[in-house]
Parts: sequence; C-alpha cells; structure tokens
Amino acid sequence: MGQLFVGTSGWSYREWKPDFYPADLPQRLWLEHYSSALSACEINATFYRMQSPATFEKWSANTPESFRFTTKAHRGLTHSRSIAPDEGRLKFLNDFVKSVGGLGPRLGAVLFQFPPHRQRDDDALVALLDALPEETRPVLEFRHESWAADGVAETIAAAGGTVCISNTDGDVPESLPPGPLAYVRLRTERYSPEARAGWLELLRRESRERDVFAFSKHEGIPTTDLYGGVGLAQWLTAETRG
Repeated sequence: MGQLFVGTSGWSYREWKPDFYPADLPQRLWLEHYSSALSACEINATFYRMQSPATFEKWSANTPESFRFTTKAHRGLTHSRSIAPDEGRLKFLNDFVKSVGGLGPRLGAVLFQFPPHRQRDDDALVALLDALPEETRPVLEFRHESWAADGVAETIAAAGGTVCISNTDGDVPESLPPGPLAYVRLRTERYSPEARAGWLELLRRESRERDVFAFSKHEGIPTTDLYGGVGLAQWLTAETRG
C-alpha cells in the first residue's frame, strides 16, 4: 500500500499572494501554510548549493509528519562530464545525500535531473547506481531521447529507484515506470478536464501499490486555475484526500 504525495516545485513565490497565500501572511509562515494545503514539495535550492543542517531542521519542523520533501541533486553531480561519479565526486555524492538526510523521515526521494545533451551510457548509469547510498531513493530524469530504451527503467528499479516522467503534452500514459516509487512532473501549462481526470485516476491507481510523487508547474499559471500550476496541485490533493 502506497501513498500519493502532491505539490509543486518550490513554495516561495510572491505571485501566489493573495490567492494561495493570504495577503497578510508573512513569508516565514509560507511553508507552514503550504504544507497545510499540499502534501509534498520538490526543493530546487539543493540543485544550486548545499543547504545547512539548520535549514533542513527548520523545514522539517515547519511541516506535518505526513508531509514529504523531494530534493534535486546538486548540479555538480548531474551536470559533470559523466553521470558516473569519479573519486572526487563520490565524496561529494555521499556528503550531499548525508546533508539532505537532515530532513529525516520527511525526505521522500532525491531527483537526479540530467541535462538534455546527456546521452545514454549504460556503464555510467550502473556506476552511479552502485555508488548511491542505500537510503537515497533515487529518481532519474533523462532529457535525451537515447535513454528511452529497453532495460533502462528496469535497471534503475532494481537499484531501488525509478525514472521520472516529465509530462509536457498532457497525455496520460497507461502506467508509470517501474520501481518501489513513482515520480511525475506535470509540466504542461494547462491540462484539459479529460487529461486532469485521467491523471487523477492514474495517480490514484499507482499509489495503491507504492508511493507516488506528483509535482505541478509552479510558475506562469494563475493560482486560481484548477487545470494547471498550484491550482492543479490543490485540486489533486483535495480529490485524493476526499
């Protein structure tokens, strides 16, 4: 039995006031408000720099026990010459995983988002997966078409992770990639009523068997629009909680 965790990629957006965040709500309370309305958040800040233990402790303390964060792996791990960590990056990888572990049980997964030019390399993939600490729960997002090949998703699933689906056309797949968890980034600007209902059904079905994380696009969409952005995340959350 799994759970469905829904949110957006980040929470610190001034344009969400006053429709999502009340006009008089101070920024220091935004995460607390966000986590009362949604069940997960994808942290982008970890892609740019390591966060302090105090920061992770604060984020954890300001959210319910049932809330989950996912963190983007640092760009030093995903945007180097190879996805296989060399000796220097191996230490950095372990330091990074240890640091995000400061979220404790609220850490749901670590997203490794590779650049569009990164082509398939099976040996490097195996080297990366072998190097990951056991507690990582890795999610890999490939943006080069060469990775859409037989065996890639299965190799990652066998290592305890999954392939991230980044949806940009609204189409609903029959199922999500294999693994002990599933991960979807809903990047379409606006989903039709039919697509929205289809994604809800798929996410519900998949979460009966494993944890599923779904994150809608966080910018450029009115917060009152239930077919995109934070509005879509709120709608999905309300439907699954109800």
